[in-house]
This record gives sequence, C-alpha cells and structure tokens, in this order.
Amino acid sequence: GAMRIMRPDDANVAGNVHGGTILKMIEEAGAIISTRHCNSQNGERCVAALARVERTDFLSPMCIGEVAHVSAEITYTSKHSVEVQVHVMSENILTGTKKLTNKATLWYVPLSLKNVDKVLEVPPIVYLRQEQEEEGRKRYEAQKLERMETK
Repeated sequence: GAMRIMRPDDANVAGNVHGGTILKMIEEAGAIISTRHCNSQNGERCVAALARVERTDFLSPMCIGEVAHVSAEITYTSKHSVEVQVHVMSENILTGTKKLTNKATLWYVPLSLKNVDKVLEVPPIVYLRQEQEEEGRKRYEAQKLERMETK
C-alpha cells in the first residue's frame, strides 16, 4: 500500500483532512493495483481508468499530522472490469495508534495505451473461496443494473 503524511494544506475548515484528499488517494491506489493486474499477462499494454465509485464510507476523520496508510485489494474481475476494495487507516505518529478511517469500493476498466477508446479484457483473478466470486458477481450485476437505470 501507499503512505502519506497529512499536511496543513490538506485540512478543511474543521481542521480535519479534506474528503477530496482521501478520495484522490483511494482512487490512485485503485488505479495502480488495477493497472498492474491488467498488465500481468502478455497482452496489449493498458492503463486502468476509474469507471465508477460504488461506495465510500467515511468512518472517522483523519487529522493533520497523521499518516494515511492506503491498501487496495482486487475483489472481483469481470470480462472488462475490475472491482477494487480500498481501506484507509490513519496512524498517529506520536502514539502509534491506528484506526480505520475509510472504506471504498471502486470499479476500473483497462484502456489500451495504443488506442484509448478500446477497452481490453481483464485477466481473471484467483479466488480464495468460491463464495468470493459469487458475492462479487452479485455486486457486479447490481451496479450494472443501477448504471442502466441512471442512463
């Protein structure tokens, strides 16, 4: 995962870290892990682009001077998209205390570097348990349905 110290210019008026700063870190962590996965086989080179932020939970505020630890995991792959779940922990440097501040689920699609309009195929991931794939498929179908309804 990535780490970054929160600075005074990351603060909102309440003195907590701006939601936008955290969302940007979440989105970048997702893009990195998705791009790495989508280029893991010898195929056309690509970069993963954010297709949808499914949900973001702000569980507790992050404060200035704390270190944000961002970890991302690929939890489902369809033929053309990658589901990534991201966790953000804040660490108080002085006390060493860590707490979960954010959880997010995002979807990325691999776009060809040669032709950015072309969506490539995603290599499948290996699921540790059978249920993981079924749960992921349910989330995939649900967000696909929601996209159709909003169009």
